[in-house]
Amino acid sequence: MKKNKFVLALISITLLMICMVEVQTSTEPVIAATQGYVKVKAKKKVRLYWASGKHSNYYALPKHRYSYSAKSRIGKKRRSAYKIGNNAHWILAKDVNTVKKAKAATYTKAKMVLPRGYNRTELLKAYEGKPSSSFIAACMQGMKDNTFSRNNLAESKADNETQVDLANITPDQLMTLSDFSLRLINQARDNLGLKPWVDSVGTQKLAQAISTEYEQNGKTIKDGHYVPGIVKACQANGLNLDDNYVEDMAGFYNQKQTLSMTELKKSIYFGIKQMMFGYVGSGESDRGKRSYYQEWEHAGDLFNTQGSLHDGDYNYFGFSVSRTDDICSLHFISVPTYVVKDKKYNLSFKP
Repeated sequence: MKKNKFVLALISITLLMICMVEVQTSTEPVIAATQGYVKVKAKKKVRLYWASGKHSNYYALPKHRYSYSAKSRIGKKRRSAYKIGNNAHWILAKDVNTVKKAKAATYTKAKMVLPRGYNRTELLKAYEGKPSSSFIAACMQGMKDNTFSRNNLAESKADNETQVDLANITPDQLMTLSDFSLRLINQARDNLGLKPWVDSVGTQKLAQAISTEYEQNGKTIKDGHYVPGIVKACQANGLNLDDNYVEDMAGFYNQKQTLSMTELKKSIYFGIKQMMFGYVGSGESDRGKRSYYQEWEHAGDLFNTQGSLHDGDYNYFGFSVSRTDDICSLHFISVPTYVVKDKKYNLSFKP
């Protein structure tokens, strides 16, 4: 236990009329579905045509973009043209360039999946310092398969637009990050048939107290677990613990005080992935190196698999972030259910 819309736009055509003519009626539908867009090449007006191939008395504006509803060959000369606007006008293909539609932003929900070969029996061996070759191979596959930390997709537009001040994270932002972390952990736990960890107000309060201890004492992940601060925060929150039994930690170097929610989520994702798969590299680039898979104590904690009487149990969860000297420490705090139930350890803590 110890933890060292899609929107269809119908755009009316703007035409430059050179001479006044009687408006011609048409049996064509007034509005047709947009198939795409074209842009006039020339810097001067361009002649428009009827479907018969004859000149109309209208011109297209130079360098203007128009929506088109059809492409066909018109007139006796069978010239390629695009049907634009609401009055059945056609513009020759030679006079325009097609305009590529901007791709809609794509978003993806981060998920964490354990690979074949990753099971609790093999995890326990690794936790005890004796990982099998096949388990290391499974962990390497896990680092490869779980891609959210290295792709360029966000979970939402809001995540891209939300800026998080690391020195002043709002309660709502922190809850978003905590929920994100817990979702990933529980997805992986579900793969192993384990009960989910539980979101906890009391543990969230503890997590914030622990991150405060780190900041006030100038400690970061670079220094390892700050046990005196963890013990102090635990005791202040009603837990009679004398060592680190609650914290798993990851982190990253960052000179910016403000990050987008997407950037933070990707860093958290990578940290959780590292802990689950025993990877000790500082980035994705070395994930293919077998020698970088060395430590599964965090995984034993995350999956309650440590060779104890309480294996297979579940914990109460909270999350916090501290930042000191451009180093962000991510504090994954969990209190085992047996600690909560034991009066020896729980003096007044309420999850």
